[in-house]
Amino acid sequence: MYEIRLHGLGGQGAVTLVNWVAMVAYNQGKHVQSFPFFGAERRGAPVKAFMRMDDEPIDLRSQIYKPDLLVVLSPDLLGAAVADGITDKGQILINCEELLAGKLAARFGRDMYHVDATGIAIEHGLEVDGMPMVNIPLLGAMVAKAGIAPFDGVMKVIDRAARRGDYDAYHDAALEGFEGLALAGARETVA
Repeated sequence: MYEIRLHGLGGQGAVTLVNWVAMVAYNQGKHVQSFPFFGAERRGAPVKAFMRMDDEPIDLRSQIYKPDLLVVLSPDLLGAAVADGITDKGQILINCEELLAGKLAARFGRDMYHVDATGIAIEHGLEVDGMPMVNIPLLGAMVAKAGIAPFDGVMKVIDRAARRGDYDAYHDAALEGFEGLALAGARETVA
């Protein structure tokens, strides 16, 4: 079983993102679970979202305490996200630019995969009420990092999610996330 936990802020699209990743995995024939955990439901409040995938049916019904992949949508949440737990071999994917990722990797003593999802979303004009839609580039990055599917698997979900007129922006942002995954300064090749 492969487990993912996301930490974000209300309004960043963490719950939508985990559902999209689950759809990509489901379309690849995996058994999946995705579910959120909310505290105060308001914009800017911390949010957690979870996803499990396996080749076999999943009977487990709990939060994910030691994920294989920890995804952090806002760098301010990294300390709390790591404190919540991760497996020894667990990997971290963070939404930030390269310089900050290097500093965070050194601070936490862990490899730090990163993609500048905020910058990508802004570049493509993907914003809702002034907040960048970081979940679109992170969809590509998560699917690539977890090895869930090739990019056409992401596009099947984007085809359903794209707002009228924004299809090219959704496609390009997801592709940049998929191809832009990096490890604290060294570009990682994705199969």
